[in-house]
Amino acid sequence: MMVLNDNIDISYDAQKRLQKIFLLLAAVAVTTSAFHFWPFDHSKTWKMMNLSNFSCLLTFAPLIFMSISKKYRVKAFSCLPHISVFAYLIINFLSISFAVSFSRSVNYVAKLAVILIGGYFLFRCAASNERFIKIIYKFALIAALISVSYCLFTRFSENRFGFHNNYYKYGTYIGTLVPLCGTYLLLSTNKGKVLLGEILIIAAIASSGSLGGVAAIFTGLLTVVFFIKSSSVKYLFLVCLVLSAPALFVVNMVSDNVIWNDFKLLERDGINLRQRYIEWQAEINLLEDRGITGTGAGCVNDFRSNFYYRLPKLNTLKAFDQNGWLAVGAEAGILGLLTFCWIVIHYGKVAVSQVLNLNANRNSIGARFATANLAGFTSACVANLFSSIQYNGILIIFVLVLSLISATNQVYGKVRQ
Repeated sequence: MMVLNDNIDISYDAQKRLQKIFLLLAAVAVTTSAFHFWPFDHSKTWKMMNLSNFSCLLTFAPLIFMSISKKYRVKAFSCLPHISVFAYLIINFLSISFAVSFSRSVNYVAKLAVILIGGYFLFRCAASNERFIKIIYKFALIAALISVSYCLFTRFSENRFGFHNNYYKYGTYIGTLVPLCGTYLLLSTNKGKVLLGEILIIAAIASSGSLGGVAAIFTGLLTVVFFIKSSSVKYLFLVCLVLSAPALFVVNMVSDNVIWNDFKLLERDGINLRQRYIEWQAEINLLEDRGITGTGAGCVNDFRSNFYYRLPKLNTLKAFDQNGWLAVGAEAGILGLLTFCWIVIHYGKVAVSQVLNLNANRNSIGARFATANLAGFTSACVANLFSSIQYNGILIIFVLVLSLISATNQVYGKVRQ
């Protein structure tokens, strides 16, 4: 029996039921992320309180409950994100005071907190052992298959990018999730799973309409090639990438050819630099001028137009075509960017150390988890160059990767955080 505040008893059976609830909520959060904001794409309430976000929000109740218990407190704190995440949230919260639109900034920070704290806590509590980590990977795979399959269907039937509609958000979503799941499958000893992994990766690259999506998947898989010692496994990953190229060409040629336009450095007039890169320069200018205060979390669009200076503003930028790294600095200032980099550096170091240690110790399943986590993490960092991983509906996948890195570390205990 466990005693909460000397009055409330928590039995072993109750703990097991709570564990299953965490796993169920995690499954719901990951799987429903594939549907993005469908079927209420135009509802602001649903965008905030869809099943994926709501599952994360629900975990604040057990988090508070566990935190006030002497018996549960250590467990609760061990399932919270690294201090760098809290530092990042604090900087974003303080930046609200500089925002032109107070309500928009508050809403943005609230969504960040729900996913970065609630979502992370949910996934960490759910991934408490090797068996449950495997289950979470299975649901992540289901989400990836749903998203990629439906995107391919809508590319040919409706000329749109699945449930995400926008090819930049779709690229960031699959650019993070597919390397994670694809690597997990390709490192399996089961030939059926390996074949499924190859099909998933090729289909994901073929379905992508953005440079970010393709670059993220390629980078994630090449990272695996760099760290894996087995020549046969390296060959498997490289063959998969080689086969993806003609598939990408065929799908985009038959559908809308949008991918080739996204690879171009110049606008269609053949003279001006792509508006994407002009936007990057404007955000750098903004960071130089408002490096301390930023524009306020979620409010970069209120100021960015003032920082083009003599750059040609052509108004050809597509929705969600945003450099997530520069956007963080522009909105939350240099401190915001530094704390975000702190998050990336911390979890990146842990992910790399896990791969090296678990492979050296010949822990096959642990090494498989760690390698897949590193692939997903690396690809997320690359995808963030072309469309922010912090967008609502996308951030949850990045947090899933961070929590899997932490959970793997907790289960196998190889790297000190």
